[in-house]
Amino acid sequence: RFEDPAAQQGLSMVDAFSLPESGRRVLSVQSHVVHGYVGNRSAVFPLQLLGFDVDVINSVQFSCHTGYPAFPGQKLSGEDLHTLVDGLASNEVLNHLHLLTGYIGTAS
Repeated sequence: RFEDPAAQQGLSMVDAFSLPESGRRVLSVQSHVVHGYVGNRSAVFPLQLLGFDVDVINSVQFSCHTGYPAFPGQKLSGEDLHTLVDGLASNEVLNHLHLLTGYIGTAS
């Protein structure tokens, strides 16, 4: 669930640029597809247009979304996710105010 700091301050989403830079950082952990617009493919660009600084972790990479008969690709394991998050933390850039999640692909 995306918590909108602009709305909490009585602003519309188009006023996100008026938020302090630290209030515009989003970590988006969602799917990625080569063909189509779901997950990070559909979320990142609009958020950037609204003034948010979006860091992306692709939980899966599929050829197409799961509504197609075939969607071969890769799934990020829990261990791989931890590795990425640990890398952000060790470089002191894991300071997102917002977490946007979607399709994960594995229970781990």
